[in-house]
Amino acid sequence: MTPTKVSAALLLTLFAARTPSVRAADDDAPSVEPAQSAEPVQAAVDAQLAEPPPGARPPPDTSVLSTYYPPPVDGPALRLPESPTRLYFDVAFAQSKDLSALPYIAGSGTNFRFALGGVKRWHRFAFEAEIPFLQVTSLDVTAVPGGVPDPERQTGLSFGDVRLGAIWTVPLAGQALVCGFGLRGRLATHTTRFDFFLPTDGSMVSYVFPYYFHIEPTAILGGALGRFTFVVNEGLLVLTGPNGQFLGMEVVVPNVVFWDSHVAVGYAPFDLLGASVELGTDIQVNTVNDPQFPINDVRSYWVAPAIQIHLDPIRIDLIARIGLGGRGTNAFGVLDYIGTSSYTLRVGWAFN
Repeated sequence: MTPTKVSAALLLTLFAARTPSVRAADDDAPSVEPAQSAEPVQAAVDAQLAEPPPGARPPPDTSVLSTYYPPPVDGPALRLPESPTRLYFDVAFAQSKDLSALPYIAGSGTNFRFALGGVKRWHRFAFEAEIPFLQVTSLDVTAVPGGVPDPERQTGLSFGDVRLGAIWTVPLAGQALVCGFGLRGRLATHTTRFDFFLPTDGSMVSYVFPYYFHIEPTAILGGALGRFTFVVNEGLLVLTGPNGQFLGMEVVVPNVVFWDSHVAVGYAPFDLLGASVELGTDIQVNTVNDPQFPINDVRSYWVAPAIQIHLDPIRIDLIARIGLGGRGTNAFGVLDYIGTSSYTLRVGWAFN
């Protein structure tokens, strides 16, 4: 073999040995992924910055309107555009300084009221019921026919008037604007009764508060703007009832019709706490020609500030309904059995 051929053979052997080592080095070299786009990362950062702080957003699966609504209070009670399915327990104290709207007696009175209520939400309907299972009523009667009765002051236990109602609403612009219609009835189921000895001959008589059936149709408008809520009710309150008996005389219970208006606004700065205020107005729109019931041109006004505390799913409401004006507000409070002013503690449980 010539020297040229020997040199070519050695070069070929070295090349063959070098090729696998180079391939192995290429295999061991770290792979370089293509650079990722910065857009998804920036979008995630923007979404996190746009999210409201924990104390400024409603609980999940609820709306501001159905969570932080102004609380209804008996006067008559506000109808809500959005209400969760819920149960509640009420303790209320009411007082009236003038009972002259009732036939044959004069004086003043107070009432403690204990009630259970609830609302069932079904699609766009809400069905509501309330049962005042106990009333503790005290009367200071200063006059009956013939003079001052005996005893002048009495306290009695009774069952109250049951409320039943239905509401239908539809959103016009999400929860920002909701409208609908409500119809509620109040059944004359109360058992409020007092026994007196007449000053004339000492005989005992029983005085039963007049029985009124309530028919309450209303239009409903409401909504939520951020953490603010508002509710407006405009409708009628019709009082009608059967006649009664007192001292052997027939008590003719007249029909009384009122224009019933409610405007309420609320604000909830935090998940735990909210506040609201409601203005209620009832203006008599018919005339009663009955000397037993001096009920004409009755105009009632009241304001109800309230505080709401949220301990999900429990809600606590503290409501003060304060009568404004004079004789008209007193007369309406007696006719509606709600008093001139009232103070209510409500504990509710929502099922979202």
